[in-house]
Amino acid sequence: MAPLKLPEAIRKLKHFIGSSEMLPTEDDIDALVSRRGQGAMLLDHYSPQDVVEVFERYGVTPKLRERGFERFAVALETADPERQTVRLTAERGMRSMLLGECILRDDDFHTDQEFAGPLQGRHLHMLIIQWVRLQDPTRSFTPERPALPGQDHPGCGVGREVMDMFLGLAARLDFSGIMVCPEFAHNAVMYAGQFRFFDPETQGRFEALLRCLDGISLAEFAWGVELGCVVDETSGAPLRWLHEEMIRATDEVVQGYLDSPAYLEAVEGARGAHRFAFDRDRYNELDPLRADGTAMITP
Repeated sequence: MAPLKLPEAIRKLKHFIGSSEMLPTEDDIDALVSRRGQGAMLLDHYSPQDVVEVFERYGVTPKLRERGFERFAVALETADPERQTVRLTAERGMRSMLLGECILRDDDFHTDQEFAGPLQGRHLHMLIIQWVRLQDPTRSFTPERPALPGQDHPGCGVGREVMDMFLGLAARLDFSGIMVCPEFAHNAVMYAGQFRFFDPETQGRFEALLRCLDGISLAEFAWGVELGCVVDETSGAPLRWLHEEMIRATDEVVQGYLDSPAYLEAVEGARGAHRFAFDRDRYNELDPLRADGTAMITP
């Protein structure tokens, strides 16, 4: 006979002895048993203290400590498996402030798109990063380092360490890759060193778009895309940002797809077929940044 589950066993025992006064309730059992698998741990593996230790091991908190922050704390919101949130706070002086926030999920990704080649129809175990915010509320924007779309504060200089942390997590938990969907153009530029768009046509268009960076700053490029100042030279239409998935392989199957001749040829074809231009006059007319580097416009 299969063993009884705890709540069922409690009900049977209450019935047998005729009293429930001293017996644990099902809520008591929930409080006593491990919370792993019940939404209290990030990706069912990491407690808040585990995450603090991971930040330390990958150099995130040591680098922030050099900036004067101390007493780091991690808060997790993991009841919804589709939106597992991590928040890193720290103190500086008498202030406690949010330095980092990300929303993750552990999910299967599959596609029936013909361009996916060997990945078509397969289920891939992916770490999906839905949102990342890294900020230093003690710093101000400057004309040399102005606000980018979506930023409330300047960055805190730990983006590389955080990405290394995600890669280590993906390897440890046997993910096939990491997937992001960059909200803004500058996010994609920052990811581009390690990520590529899943769709080779989109990757080719993005590489053609990067030609617009010649002679302009990252902030001008980001705000230019956001405000319709980057136009398709063929049609004259403003570019609509590419809200599509980028991936970073952590297994041989996904890496093989990204390195395949079919993928690379499709990227090359799309890169050669698109030309974009930065409309300086329109950008100057809209003038999205103040002289001190703060944003005039909320995207």
